[in-house]
Amino acid sequence: MSLVLVTGGTGFVGLRTVRALQAAGHRVRIFDLAPKPERLSVMDGVDIVSGDITDAAAVAKAADGCNGIVHLVGLMTVDCARSPALGTRVNLLGSINVFEAAKAKRLPVAYLSSAGVFGLDDAVNPRPMTVYGATKLAVEGMARAYLLDHGIPSLGLRPYIVYGPGESAGIAAGPSIALGAAVRREPAEIRFSGRVGFVYVDDVARMLSTAMTVPLEGATVLTMAGDTVEMTDFVAELSHQSGWNEIRISGQPLRIPADLASDPVPHILGNQPVTTVGNGIARALAELKETAGVE
Repeated sequence: MSLVLVTGGTGFVGLRTVRALQAAGHRVRIFDLAPKPERLSVMDGVDIVSGDITDAAAVAKAADGCNGIVHLVGLMTVDCARSPALGTRVNLLGSINVFEAAKAKRLPVAYLSSAGVFGLDDAVNPRPMTVYGATKLAVEGMARAYLLDHGIPSLGLRPYIVYGPGESAGIAAGPSIALGAAVRREPAEIRFSGRVGFVYVDDVARMLSTAMTVPLEGATVLTMAGDTVEMTDFVAELSHQSGWNEIRISGQPLRIPADLASDPVPHILGNQPVTTVGNGIARALAELKETAGVE
């Protein structure tokens, strides 16, 4: 049974990834700046380490004895725009610390990049238009360098809008917030509009877990576009399934191409089905209702 380090393991994607890793038979160690105690009850048998991703020694210590690393710590778009220097330290320097920790034993690394590496007008060649996207593209380059220089295999994922049950963060959290609000019968606002790719959170978690289960090769980066629909269609489907009509859309479209194409999944990662928006909303609402004790 292997031991996998998950940085940011108590975050939105982190919690689902921990569950996926456990379901696959892995033991898990979480490294987080401020683990949230209220979220830890679902993590029986998980080792929790508190630390700062920008502290190389702390990251290396957390990785000691591990067989792989899933790296999820990062500052989102708004925080990176507010403080580019801090965003760069956390997103890029923090990722370098992860790859350095992996270097001693050539541990495989799976990490989150972002569809934000693309600019508005080019869905093929990465040309980020945000500080956040620029840091994520730099991490992808760093992953390639660590493969060539040190033999570290890696998988980077570029999901568009990740949504589902749980507490997400940043401007991309709007759809997830809307799901919870619909169950609680509260108004909510999604602060961007337009056509986007919706990626169900468990699809991301499954892919990250698989990367720790198979013999990872190369420095692969995969765009995950999910199910691409208009934001108005997402809200309409949520209203239809939940019977709640108090979800509003505001703001401009994101600085990412409206119609990204998902990259083919390498054979080694097996079958990785895409959850449709309709199925994703249904699954999320069912889980949120069960958690809240709502019929």
